[in-house]
Amino acid sequence: MRRRRNSAWSITAKLAATAGCAALLVTAAACSSGSSGSGKSGSSGKVNLTYAMWQTPEQAGYQKSIDVFEKSHPNIHVTIESFAYNDYQPKLTTEFSSGGGPDIFWVNTPMIASWVQDGVMANLSSKISAAHTNLGQYIPSLVSLHDIKGVMYGLPKDWDTIAYFYNAGYFTKHHITVPSNLTWNPQNGGSWVQFLKSATYDTGGHNALSSSFNAGSVATYATDSPNEMQWGFDPYLAEDGVNIISAPYAKQVAFDTPAGKQTFQFLSDLMYKYHVAVPGSALGTDAAANTSQDQQLFAQGKVAMIEGGDWETAGLLSEVKFKLGVVQFPAGPDGQAMILNGLIDSVSTHSPNQQDAWELEQWLGSAASEKILGAGGYIWPGIKSLDPLYASYWQQHGLNMQPFLTEASWKTVSWPITPGMNQAQLDIANQLAPAYLSGKNVAQAVNAAAKQADDDLASAG
Repeated sequence: MRRRRNSAWSITAKLAATAGCAALLVTAAACSSGSSGSGKSGSSGKVNLTYAMWQTPEQAGYQKSIDVFEKSHPNIHVTIESFAYNDYQPKLTTEFSSGGGPDIFWVNTPMIASWVQDGVMANLSSKISAAHTNLGQYIPSLVSLHDIKGVMYGLPKDWDTIAYFYNAGYFTKHHITVPSNLTWNPQNGGSWVQFLKSATYDTGGHNALSSSFNAGSVATYATDSPNEMQWGFDPYLAEDGVNIISAPYAKQVAFDTPAGKQTFQFLSDLMYKYHVAVPGSALGTDAAANTSQDQQLFAQGKVAMIEGGDWETAGLLSEVKFKLGVVQFPAGPDGQAMILNGLIDSVSTHSPNQQDAWELEQWLGSAASEKILGAGGYIWPGIKSLDPLYASYWQQHGLNMQPFLTEASWKTVSWPITPGMNQAQLDIANQLAPAYLSGKNVAQAVNAAAKQADDDLASAG
C-alpha cells in the first residue's frame, strides 16, 4: 500500500504554509471559492476538472506541474481534492456509485482490480495508441503492472521501493559501519541480525553483541518490524520466494506456506528472540504503526533505523533533528528481491469531459511533468531516464538515495492485483496482530490471516 502517513503529511503542510496558496498541502479548494464540480464549465467558459489524490507532501509538486499545464491549456482549470488514504477509496467508490466523483484520480495498485470491476476507470488504450505515446520510455515493470488483461487504464508516472532510513549521527557515535552484501535467513538471522545487534544498545551502554547486554532494558533498538504489507513483511516474503497471491486476479492468497511461516517467524524473532527490533506494542494498534509510531520512535532516538518507502523522505527530514542515511535491504534466502510499486492517474468513465481529462492524463505522464516532480524531489519518475533528477535533488540535500534505485534493478515483485485486496490487506494485519504483539503462535496467526483474506477475495467476486 502506498500510504502517505499522517506525521509526514502534517509536518510538510506546516512548512508549506509560508510558500503561498499554490503550495499548500491541503485541497486546492482552499485557494478558491470552492470546487466547481466534476467537469462543469464556469461562467468564463473554462472546463473545471477535479483531480483526486490522497494526502501527501507530493501534492505541492503536482500543483506546480498543474500550474504549467493550465498555462498551456487556458481553457482548463484543475482543482486538486485530497483525502486521508484510508478514506480515499471508500469515498470515491461511494461517489462513483451515484455517477459522480472526480474527473481524474490517483489509483494505487490495490485499488485497480475493484475499480476495473466497477467500470469506473476509462479504457485509455486507443487514446494512448492514437497519441503515439511511447510506452518504451517507462520502466517496463510499471507498464506491465498497469496492463490489465491487455487494457491500459493510465500512464506510469512514478515508482517506489522499500529500504531502511538510519540515524547517521547515532551510527557515528557508536562507530557503526554498514557492511556490504548483508544477508538474512530464518535459521540464525545471518549477517543482517549481527549488524542489527551491533546497532542495538541497552541503557548500560552494551550492544546486543555483548554478553552483558540487557534485553529487558533497551535504550535504542536497531530497527522496527511493522505489521504492514508494503513496508513491513512483503519485501521479506519476496526474498524467501513467497508471494501474497500466486498470480494477478487469484482468488486465494499464497503466503500460508512453510516458507511464508518461517519468514513471519523470522520477523517475530527480530523483536522477541534477538531483541533488535522494537516490540510490536510500541507500534500501536495491530503493531502496524498506523499513526506513524515508527517515525516518532525514530525521531526520539529509540530506534536507529526504520523500514520505509522513499516517499517518506521529505517528511522524515522535516521531523528528525539528525542527519539521515539510507541502507538497502539485505538479501534473503531467495536472493535480492523487492516490491516495486507505482501509481497511475485514471480518467473516470463518469467524467463529462473525457478529452480534457485525457489531456491532463497525458500531461501528468509526460516527460515534462515528470521532470518537474523528479527535479523537485517529489517522486522517482516512471520514465527511467529521468530518475537521476530525483537522486540529484536529494544528493544536493545531503542524502544518498541510491539504495532505492539499486533495489529497482533487482528481481521485482508487483503488488497483488485482485478484487478485494485492499480489504484483505487490512484484515491480514488484524489477524497477524496477536503474533506481532506477543511473539507467540506465529504459524496459527498466518493461517488465520490467510483464511480471512481468502474470504475477502471470494466476497469481492
